[in-house]
Amino acid sequence: MLRRKYRLRRQKSFRYIYRRGKSTGTNLMSMVYVRSGGSNSMKVGFSVSKKIGNSVVRNRVKRVMRENFRSLIPRIASGHNIIFIARSGIQLADYQTIGKHMEKLLNKRSLLLGEPS
Repeated sequence: MLRRKYRLRRQKSFRYIYRRGKSTGTNLMSMVYVRSGGSNSMKVGFSVSKKIGNSVVRNRVKRVMRENFRSLIPRIASGHNIIFIARSGIQLADYQTIGKHMEKLLNKRSLLLGEPS
């Protein structure tokens, strides 16, 4: 489970990141990120629309995305707020594929540090 200190919880936070953030994407997901104002913490949110599937499918996708992110936390540069947005086709992808796409997005924007020690 993703610890509470890493979660974006307020709609206000999501709106701010969507409005002010920079985005990048792959065929399975896109990422919007913004530097967190004044704090050195890192928070993340996950967005899965109803186009992806019913609630069972959406919740599964979110669980897989959260778990992949949790394993990447030690390697992510702090000081950013990030939202991962699922795209069509992600419901068919397996755990490792979603993790690779997430890592690719973070690398693309230089938010991923070197290998963990």
